[in-house]
Amino acid sequence: MLEFALAFEKVLIRWPDNTPWTIAQIADFTNSSISTSVDAISTTLNREFDVQETITPAEGRQVLAALKDRLHRQFEARERRIQADRDQAMRAYDLTMERVRISQMAKDWRTSYKTLSYFVGRFDKNINHDLLVSLCGDCIRLGHKAGFNMQEIGQWFRKAVEAAILSGSQEILEDALDFVDAYGEIFASDMNGVGGKILTNALNVLEIPSIDCNLGLQWTNLNSSLRG
Repeated sequence: MLEFALAFEKVLIRWPDNTPWTIAQIADFTNSSISTSVDAISTTLNREFDVQETITPAEGRQVLAALKDRLHRQFEARERRIQADRDQAMRAYDLTMERVRISQMAKDWRTSYKTLSYFVGRFDKNINHDLLVSLCGDCIRLGHKAGFNMQEIGQWFRKAVEAAILSGSQEILEDALDFVDAYGEIFASDMNGVGGKILTNALNVLEIPSIDCNLGLQWTNLNSSLRG
């Protein structure tokens, strides 16, 4: 039930106002079983639901509040684990950035890239989104300077974009479009065409989430400037 509650909390962020969803839709959006969704919603709203019955966003907030109250000890234990992982990540971050600073002073871009990319690959789930996006940009910049191929540095481009889409947040999606704007030209100008494919894929996967978050015009302008 904890996993359902965590997934449902993310779903609520992108639930349009005045738009009821069926229990079946909620199960799909939360990647949960029908039985789990029916049980969670029926027990928290105190009435039996059929899979095709709907609930409103307001009722959804009631469901989440009740689940958080019922599972508060599990939520608290999870938060303690998350905080411990974040603390470990930030200690590693401080050490990593000092090593990167030293190797950059020596213009050793390859070592700088490898040091930073190792950190991001290991701790990407334990740092906040803003820092993750910033570090992905640094990995692209350093990897490009060091002469790594598009496939190698493209993983950081994809990671930043995917993190934004999973968030479902308008503010974070705006940051993702800014990120693509800042680094897209590196991929668009790749003579082998690999970078262009990476850029095209990123723009394609951002299109629908951008429209859903009222960022369609920004996406269209960005798409036109990078792909013509």
